[in-house]
Amino acid sequence: MSFNEIEIRDVGRWSTPSPKPSPKPEPEPKLVVWRLCVRIRPWEVNERTLYVKWYRSGDIPEDWYPIEASTQPIETVKQLPEGQQP
Repeated sequence: MSFNEIEIRDVGRWSTPSPKPSPKPEPEPKLVVWRLCVRIRPWEVNERTLYVKWYRSGDIPEDWYPIEASTQPIETVKQLPEGQQP
């Protein structure tokens, strides 16, 4: 073996490996807006019980109305990944 052959082998042995391609990031799940709603019916106005339920922002039934908190720190809107429910 000549000196040049040994030098070539050593350079190849100590070289750094090529960088691996980084994996593609997973797409973020689509967020769905949920609204806290109250059911208001004319014959239930004088009752002392209110019925509240979470509905998707675009799927609120006719008798239900979104609550807007202005004076109390109540969570009335949630954004959750699609498939999760409050």
